[in-house]
Amino acid sequence: MSNEHKKMVVFVNNPLSGFLILIGLFLADVTVGGATVFCIIIAFFVAKVLLDLPDGQISAGLPLFSPVLVGSVTASLFTPFFNSPITPAVWGYMGVAAVFSVCVFAGLSHLLASHNLPAYTLPFNIATSLIFLGMRGAGYGASPTVDTATDLPPATDSPAFDGLENASLVTPDDLVHVEWDKVCLGMLLSSGQVWAVESVACSALVGVAMLLFSPLLTAACFVGGAIGTLTALVVSEGPYAAAYAGVWGYNGFLAGGAMLFFVVASPRVLVLAVVNALLATFIQAAVVPVFGQNNLPVFTFPFCLASLLLLAAVSSSSSFHRVASPSFPENHLLQHHQESSAVHKRGRKEETSAAMIA
Repeated sequence: MSNEHKKMVVFVNNPLSGFLILIGLFLADVTVGGATVFCIIIAFFVAKVLLDLPDGQISAGLPLFSPVLVGSVTASLFTPFFNSPITPAVWGYMGVAAVFSVCVFAGLSHLLASHNLPAYTLPFNIATSLIFLGMRGAGYGASPTVDTATDLPPATDSPAFDGLENASLVTPDDLVHVEWDKVCLGMLLSSGQVWAVESVACSALVGVAMLLFSPLLTAACFVGGAIGTLTALVVSEGPYAAAYAGVWGYNGFLAGGAMLFFVVASPRVLVLAVVNALLATFIQAAVVPVFGQNNLPVFTFPFCLASLLLLAAVSSSSSFHRVASPSFPENHLLQHHQESSAVHKRGRKEETSAAMIA
């Protein structure tokens, strides 16, 4: 098995990047890293043996990146959301969710293919929501300690959040009380929060891994994360613990990169990437209270909904150029330029031939 599955979560596609991200997960939390590997092994068996999915899909990591998130997110969030340690039974739930995510991926991919849309991380969202609700129904977490207003419990035990409890309620007319150094930290942490990991080391390794693959994609993702983090200041109340932890930025992080990965980059696409990050963050603000009623995090549902809608919108317009076989944005630009040049040359030859005949 390759490392493709680990980095396809953030659209990057080379073994070194995947290895760096896996190291980051283990540095952040050994249990998270172990849960990730555990779910990958199960998912690989399901994809290869049970469903017999195409080798091209498996080698690219497409059926496996949702199980990666199943493992990392469940291992990271179970204890804070259920107020109890991870037990062997929880590992069993994780394994079941890994199986579900591959099956859901296969089904959704087939359904969405007719519309030329990807499944993104919807399989992870569906599978993990099912086991979280199932565990809740089984009696886990009878007294949850989650701050449902912010999606994740504030990590005030970290040195990065010292004094957070004294932060003031921020209004649009009183932004001076925002702790901007922590806002900047939240922008960085948003990359690690894609895997529900709050770790500077992991987030930095994610950035390096992405930069090795595509500087343009890296810039789009981190700008999206920054937009999401800043938007949190106007769609949520202080003291902004979740924004400082990167929780408000990860959907924007993914949304910003999604547009550049599936559409040939252009000034319009860059603007749409910003719009997509904003839309994902506003959706997150809207659904947090709804999910909070069942003590669920929003996972990456906001990113999926926003990105599917905008990608469908640009697919119906001749002003945008969808990528037939996604690789990386710089290559998409080069291929588009070459194709445009070839079409232009053919047009000139046809005009010359017509003139000679005339």
